[in-house]
Amino acid sequence: MSFSVITAERLAQFCQAAPRVGAAGVPGWIQRRSLGAWIDALLPLSLLGLMWERSGNPAGMVWILALWCAGKLALRLPAQPVYALLIGILAVCVSAIIHPLSVSAPTDLILVLLAFAAGLQQSNRQWQIGLWCVLGTVLVALPFVELDRFNGNLGLIPWQGLRDALPQAAVRIQKITINRSGYLFGLLALVGYGLFRFESHPWKSRVAAGVGGLSLVLAFGTGSRAALAFPVVAALITELCWRYRGWVAYRARPLTVGVLSLAVVFNLLLYAPSSPISSGDASDEGRARVAQCFVVKALRGGADLATGRGYDRVSDRCAQKVFLPGYTKGIPHAHNAFLQVLADQGLVTLGLMVVGLALVLQRLMEGLVWNQPGLSWLGLACTLFMLASALVESTLLKTSLQQVMTGYLLSIAWRPRESHSIGP
Repeated sequence: MSFSVITAERLAQFCQAAPRVGAAGVPGWIQRRSLGAWIDALLPLSLLGLMWERSGNPAGMVWILALWCAGKLALRLPAQPVYALLIGILAVCVSAIIHPLSVSAPTDLILVLLAFAAGLQQSNRQWQIGLWCVLGTVLVALPFVELDRFNGNLGLIPWQGLRDALPQAAVRIQKITINRSGYLFGLLALVGYGLFRFESHPWKSRVAAGVGGLSLVLAFGTGSRAALAFPVVAALITELCWRYRGWVAYRARPLTVGVLSLAVVFNLLLYAPSSPISSGDASDEGRARVAQCFVVKALRGGADLATGRGYDRVSDRCAQKVFLPGYTKGIPHAHNAFLQVLADQGLVTLGLMVVGLALVLQRLMEGLVWNQPGLSWLGLACTLFMLASALVESTLLKTSLQQVMTGYLLSIAWRPRESHSIGP
């Protein structure tokens, strides 16, 4: 820990000195205000860690992501020395991230929170550069795309000839699972569409549209229905909010309550016993049964309901009861981020998670009338996608790139509040 603090202090001294050096005529890329953009380039480059180890969370990827997070936090040190403590926490967690003891671990949410802290109070200009770096992940991921099981999304194509001409196997990012690869591609498709909608330079707008469209094609290729449908639904809802943005910003709080209430209703319809939505499909029925198992086990925790039953305990017990046809291993997680948190970390953490998500949604809706509202549009679309995905998948488990992307993009809500562009 002491070594981490010493290193953080040296980084802070460098950050303080960089603007003075730049003012003397040294190229701007070493100035503090430009350093953040260079650090953001580490996000897509973290996929290069896959070249050294074939694993869902290879050491190479984790180290690059940790370097990104430490660099972003170090930039905040001159103004907020407490960020040195966050760098220390990151240093302590790195080993547990690289060598996890269980599928679900304390480092999952810690990495999301650290990535969130890394993005806090970035300027609008920094966000524009950072989002382009995030979108670049699509291109860096291409050499690591692999084929897996049958792509069920092909059944959505009405033309038999086209279905037969396309590859029948689903795609994923090397050893990252199908659903988690689909989550990343769906999220990046929204980033591309948001940059396309609000980029002022025509050629940049066209590039964003092309890369975002490629990401949506890859999301289709994963065979994940959620990764294909949720970006489209999130974009449509956000476009509706944009059309009536003055009204939405003025009523952001009740609308946030409405969105979260609809999420609860959706989950009840999806996972309740004898649900008409999940009946008839083996995969959906399996998700419903494991979700019901998680709820029952969590509520039977007694005194542990507040703090959770501990990592993997509920997962292991439910995996012994819920099997899909043709599988010899049970479902190892809740397929729902909120239920996973309830079982592992308890009602208190779940409550904080919901409150935090509500604050993010409310600020993003209000931000639709701030200066450069396109950033709030993009943040709102991504947050709606994250919320929808969290209702059907344990999106915050294990995959470090997914956790960092999620936390970082959620922090768009806390960009500096500048002059309003329109009234309510």
